[in-house]
Amino acid sequence: MLKRLFGKKIAEPSQPKDTLAIIVAAKNTIADKVIELELRDPEGKNLPSFTAGSHIDLHIAPDVVRQYSLANNPAASGRYFCAVLIEEEGTGGSKAVEEDIHVGDQLYISPPRNHFELNESADLSLLIAGGIGITPLLAMAYRLRELGNNFKLYYRARSRSWAAYTELLEREFGESIEFLFSDEGGRENFDLEKIFADVPQSTMLYTCGGNDFMDVVIEAARKTLPEGQIHLEHFHPPEIENAGEDRAFELYCEKSDRTLHVPADKTIIEVLEENGIDIPISCTEGVCGSCITRFSEGEVEHRDFVLSESEKTKKQLFTPCCSRATSSRLVMDI
Repeated sequence: MLKRLFGKKIAEPSQPKDTLAIIVAAKNTIADKVIELELRDPEGKNLPSFTAGSHIDLHIAPDVVRQYSLANNPAASGRYFCAVLIEEEGTGGSKAVEEDIHVGDQLYISPPRNHFELNESADLSLLIAGGIGITPLLAMAYRLRELGNNFKLYYRARSRSWAAYTELLEREFGESIEFLFSDEGGRENFDLEKIFADVPQSTMLYTCGGNDFMDVVIEAARKTLPEGQIHLEHFHPPEIENAGEDRAFELYCEKSDRTLHVPADKTIIEVLEENGIDIPISCTEGVCGSCITRFSEGEVEHRDFVLSESEKTKKQLFTPCCSRATSSRLVMDI
């Protein structure tokens, strides 16, 4: 079957489960090594609404799925904007966006989901972005402005040419944003101790960027702010410290009424797939949240970077793509 989009005939691929069909309405280079995709509904309908901090799974090709934050104003329901950093040494997803995706192509995405939610009642919100980490924070800035809330956005990058959305940020947010580019003295002026010195105790911090960058921001923030007011989103999983030894355990799937053996050298997801039990899966690294599942019995070692500390403490949710049971038996709601 062929489908005509923007005057171009393309083969209509098989639609993955629980996805939305979209077309690439525009593709632009907006900074060095950064490409922006504008995604729309093929029939011109509104796309599902989303909240600031949300991301989608983009199905770039069969078996090539990547997660991208939505960068546009959440109030704009007709389209999604994603900014993609082209990583020469990456796993190939961004290079496929650069080389294989064109205007008019039909792709599939997941509905938006949010594990980086904005607290809309904070007295002050600090948004601290490193490089491509500006994308979810841009959506937050739009929402905070719409609410009339007080916020400050700090944007670190190696140079203005490497930073996405600089002109838009200047035009839309003016004095609420401070650029800190290395070739303009930004490294020396990025004084985190000063940034956190006089903020209200109720301040909410949101940071996104490279793992090393966020580690520095969080270390400084913890001197002033309680853990529950520090929020971050990972693009890539950091190294796990003190991960326990992988051991075999019994897995009982409550809804399926099946008992499975999970050996030490396999993940829960792998065992479920081998036994024909379907579960949403995307990143397999504990950063996207697509596979979050309830469990009702057993102990879990959480190896994800999505669930909050309070969610982990409640012992109700976990990510079977990377987390494991430390008990001899685990009961999942699947």
